[in-house]
Amino acid sequence: MPKATALAWSQMNLGKEERIARHKRFLQANWQQLAAFAWEHYQKQGRGAVVADENDFVHADVPQYAAIRLRYVAEDTPLLKEIGGWPGDKEAGWVKTYDPDARVVVLIVRDNGGTSGYLIGASPRPSEAFAKKQTEAN
Repeated sequence: MPKATALAWSQMNLGKEERIARHKRFLQANWQQLAAFAWEHYQKQGRGAVVADENDFVHADVPQYAAIRLRYVAEDTPLLKEIGGWPGDKEAGWVKTYDPDARVVVLIVRDNGGTSGYLIGASPRPSEAFAKKQTEAN
């Protein structure tokens, strides 16, 4: 098998542990962007989760992108129906109870089907990340 084809094949068939590791690298590398996005949409739509498509990052050597396609899903929205609802009771519980200025619920739509959920937090707080983004945009 040619080297490029072997590489493409190995990337398409990530094991569970490698897939989770890549998700976590993506989440860590993009905390400020995710936090700012979550805070902005929380202010408009209420409690919910950031939705990212695994295809945007999982096969990249560097998990950070300037133009990640993010969406926000809140209760009773068309997007929640589109992604098949909350992945499980755990994620539904996170959405109901998380502190929006300390944590972000992220749902990653996997390229092999299904959704992985993460409850993440770091510094700066989501409101601070959003304020910084607004300052940089002006």
